[in-house]
Amino acid sequence: MISIRTFKWGILFFIISFNIAFHQESNQKFIDFTSLKKRVYNFTKVEFITKEGEFNDAICTLVIKDLDEDNPPYVAIYYKRDNSDWFTESLYRKRVRYSFQDGLIKLDRSNFWDWYEVNEIKVVVIY
Repeated sequence: MISIRTFKWGILFFIISFNIAFHQESNQKFIDFTSLKKRVYNFTKVEFITKEGEFNDAICTLVIKDLDEDNPPYVAIYYKRDNSDWFTESLYRKRVRYSFQDGLIKLDRSNFWDWYEVNEIKVVVIY
């Protein structure tokens, strides 16, 4: 009869052997984009909340004249609350919704789901 300890060691040995046997280095080709540009839009609570206490939809439109329609931009939204670290939308929703055309990025307002609890918003665009 095999003891539990011997069984565990056997399983561990099998897993390590399997990983070594099938481990391969990635041969995928990649392209370095040295001409990428990065823009960071920073909005404080004064800017993204109107005098009436509503969300300022103006921050949903970003003008980037040299945006290339053949190369979609990467867009990320970061939030900061009082006495907290930065956190990103992707932790909750997995993606940012936006459209882009003719040098304009239109962010979907639903990306800013808890704007009333936030003190600062950064929108990062890499294109």
